[in-house]
This record gives sequence, structure tokens and C-alpha cells, in this order.
Amino acid sequence: MRLMPCIKAMATTLQITRLLLIIRKINSGKNVTAKTLLDHVNNELILRGYQPVSQRSIERDIEAVRKPPFGMNILFAPVKGYYVGENNYYGIDIEQLLEPFDILNALNADSGLSEFIHTEKYRNKGTEHLYKLITAIKGSYKISFNYSKYLSEEFIERSLEPYAIKLVKGQWYVVGKTAAPNEVKTFGLDRISDLLVSKQSFKKAPSINIKEKFQYSFGIYSDDKYPIQDVILSFDHQDGSYLQSVPLHSSQEVVDQNDKEIIIKLRLRITEDFVMAILSRSWSLKVIEPVSLRERVHSIYSTALTRNAL
Repeated sequence: MRLMPCIKAMATTLQITRLLLIIRKINSGKNVTAKTLLDHVNNELILRGYQPVSQRSIERDIEAVRKPPFGMNILFAPVKGYYVGENNYYGIDIEQLLEPFDILNALNADSGLSEFIHTEKYRNKGTEHLYKLITAIKGSYKISFNYSKYLSEEFIERSLEPYAIKLVKGQWYVVGKTAAPNEVKTFGLDRISDLLVSKQSFKKAPSINIKEKFQYSFGIYSDDKYPIQDVILSFDHQDGSYLQSVPLHSSQEVVDQNDKEIIIKLRLRITEDFVMAILSRSWSLKVIEPVSLRERVHSIYSTALTRNAL
């Protein structure tokens, strides 16, 4: 007997819900016994209107979590229970990966959500290309596509040896090596069309390490023309507290604070995106180092004052 599409969708939603509950419980940093995990998942499932599941179902779900796209290195010890080991498959921020699943899970929880969930107007972000790109990256297959730059309706045919997919400020990018010139470039998925995965494979260059390449980048720019520098910024206490919860960069650390200001230090490439980011906090920003960045911000402020003179 063939299952109706709605029943299949319900089963998919249930599995996603179980995976989310398992990942968040084990990823909480506390060692979780098999019984604790089973009780937690079933209590949450009952709360959501689902039937409880067996220990065997939980074990199958954990096996699924160990595979892509999650690729979590979940280990089990008789005394400690379940915990997350090192060397996760993708080495990515699991919270970023879980966010779309959380949203999907919430939106499937009930109907009539339009009354109390309000979103901004959606713009296509090219997520329809993700499956093909992951297939190409895992299999080391070359890809080709048409690409349009910002402020241009003209498409240029590009070919690429894809190495990784990167998510920056809600925008997806594919990172790979071009044939001519032979360099690593990034392409926004929202500007890609006619994506084709070739049967022609390529050998990944050991010298290309995407994680290292973007370690000191801000946003998507990682060009060596932007030197890596130490940056020290001061913000008032309120703004600085916000930046402690939402850091500007992974290298951010607090070097000093009192009841009036918080001083942070970063190590990165000072790109246009970074300058725009700190300018968005102009009401409390003070650039301490480097002097070149302080001079640049001062010049921008001076020009803006002239342009907006009363």
C-alpha cells in the first residue's frame, strides 16, 4: 500500500524533531546516559503531540547524526554516557547547521502561524544549489555555472574545482580553485544559475586549506592584499556587552572593562566589510589600534559630516 504524501511528510518531520532533540541534548556539554537521553526525547515528543519511541529508534537516530550533513563524532562510554568527541566531520559550527532545522521544526508544529510569525520579504539565496555542490565537493567533481556580479545583469560562464561551502551573514558561498587564473575564489550562490556537475574529477591540492584561509577573514574576503593585523576597539558598556554575546569575529577577546567601557581585541584582515561593521556601531566606537584604522574611520566621519552639513 502506497503511503500518502502527507504521511511521508509527517514521518520526515518526526525524524527531524528527534534528531534535533538528540543533538541538542548531547551537545549541551553534559554527559548523557542512554536512559537520560531516551527519557528526554520521549518527554519532548509527547509535549509536541508525538508518540514515544524505543531505545532502538534513538540508537538509529544517533547513527544518522554521525553521518553528513551533521557528521557529529558522538561517542559512548559506560559511565559517562553519550558525549561529543573531537574531529567532527565538517568542523563547522553545529548551531549554524541546526538553525534551519529548528525553523522547519517550529513551522511544522502548528498551522495558522501567519498571525504571530512575521518575516522580512524573502530573497532567493541559492540554497537550491546546495545538494549538487555537496555532491561535487565530496566526489571532487568539477562544476560549471553562469555567474552574475552585483549591479550587473550580464552572466559570465565560470568553471570551478569546488572545495567547500561557506555561510556568511545568512548568505551561502561556494569556495574553490579556478583554472585561469589559478587561485581560490568565492562565488555567491544567489548569483549562480545553470549549475552543472561534471563527470570529470580533480585532485584537491594539499596546499589549499579552506579553514586556515578564512581564519583571519571578516566576511567572505580572504585576499592576502589585506594584511593580518591586531585591532583594539573600545565601546561603551552597553554596546560592549552586546558584542560579548554577538562577537564581531572568532578571534575577539575582552582585554579590559569597567562600568563605562569594554575594550576588545581582534586579529584579522581589515576588509571593507569589517570597516562597515564597526561603523554600524559608531555611537560608541573608539578605535585604539591600529592608527591607520583610526585615521580611516576619522576620514569617513569627516566626509560624512561635510556631506550632511546643516
